[in-house]
Amino acid sequence: MQEIRSKRRRNPEVWHKANRLVIILIVLAIVGVALLAFIPEIARHKSLTNQLEQEKESLARQELVNRQRAREVHLLQDDSEYVEIIARDRLGVMKEGETILRLDSTPKAATPVATPAKLAKP
Repeated sequence: MQEIRSKRRRNPEVWHKANRLVIILIVLAIVGVALLAFIPEIARHKSLTNQLEQEKESLARQELVNRQRAREVHLLQDDSEYVEIIARDRLGVMKEGETILRLDSTPKAATPVATPAKLAKP
């Protein structure tokens, strides 16, 4: 027993460094566990932030639609010329001397053209 005590007393710096290392490892482990406990909350925060951005964009689109409809309601209630234009457009009628040009947004399928070779039968 004497030899063990004497070795410990000869090199007390090794035990002091080992104690510091163990304390540092314990502190790092506690910090690591604390960080791991917050990872789900960080992910939830990101998810909620993304959802908030989407909701803000949706709200902006709905407000734009609301302003457009409010403008249309105002025009329908107060502007008889606008009502006349809308009615004529939907009914497909025109005033005297008025020319209506309609452009289709979807092109129609081309009809086959008869060629002289097809017309002449052998």
